[in-house]
Amino acid sequence: MQSLNIHLDAPFWIFLQCVIAQWLTLKVYRFVKQGNSSITAHIARVFFASNLLFITLMTAFVLALETAIGIQQVDSMHMVATLGMSALLHALVGAYSLAFELVTRLQRQQLVLAKKEKALLDSQVKTLQQHIDPHFLFNNLNVLSALIVKDPDEAEEYLAQFSDIYRYILENKSKNLVPLTNELAFAKHYMALLNARFNGAYTLNVKQNGGVNASKIIPCALQLAIENVVKHNTASFDNPLEITIDIQSDCIVIINQTRLKEFKVQSAKIGLMHLNAQCQAIFNQSILVNKIDGHFALTLPLGV
Repeated sequence: MQSLNIHLDAPFWIFLQCVIAQWLTLKVYRFVKQGNSSITAHIARVFFASNLLFITLMTAFVLALETAIGIQQVDSMHMVATLGMSALLHALVGAYSLAFELVTRLQRQQLVLAKKEKALLDSQVKTLQQHIDPHFLFNNLNVLSALIVKDPDEAEEYLAQFSDIYRYILENKSKNLVPLTNELAFAKHYMALLNARFNGAYTLNVKQNGGVNASKIIPCALQLAIENVVKHNTASFDNPLEITIDIQSDCIVIINQTRLKEFKVQSAKIGLMHLNAQCQAIFNQSILVNKIDGHFALTLPLGV
């Protein structure tokens, strides 16, 4: 029975072979192009090619070294054992190396994709924000034009209020979100501007629960919602229409009684369409529109 021989340099040689196996695997990975093949087929080709190269090189080197210094007698059994050990060592190291390389590659791709998505999101939001100003300006200039003919003094007051409101838009048009408190104040000023034109035909009721100060909303979202109500519903001083803004923990609901105008207003729904696109881009949520029991409800998401 032969005694067990322990070679003190064995860990060094194993470590060296692991380094060579990893280096060779990564070299083959970078040399072999994926082409039109799937990632699974590509990795399989890399693994088997690098495994074959490693086995051939290591077996030839080990057997030549052992023969030269007379450590082992080279025979068929020893050659098979050397081949098997080299194959097993590469299978472990090569598989780990390829797995690590794939994870790194996936992380790089995700980082590039995230940057592209952010750039696309910023571009979409900026484009949508550019559509808000002309839409708002066109509607209010029409109102101002009518007031100039009807009452120049009222038109001058209307113009001053409009200037303050438009200043808010200019200051916030480049922002994705604004504090809800600021937007609520803006909505109240906008209602005052509307009632200067419609003689108090529309009223605003704000219901707010806790946490309002921490919430944020898309700038001019409430203005677009109120404008949509006024555009499609009739009201008068004797029979005003109440617009309710119900602020909840993660959303805000604008509710009004449905009183559709006798002559249906032609609408391309540009305002709500842009508002919905912005909500999808910023919150990854769509606006919700509900028509229940003679009431129209528009739900907008809130951020923090």
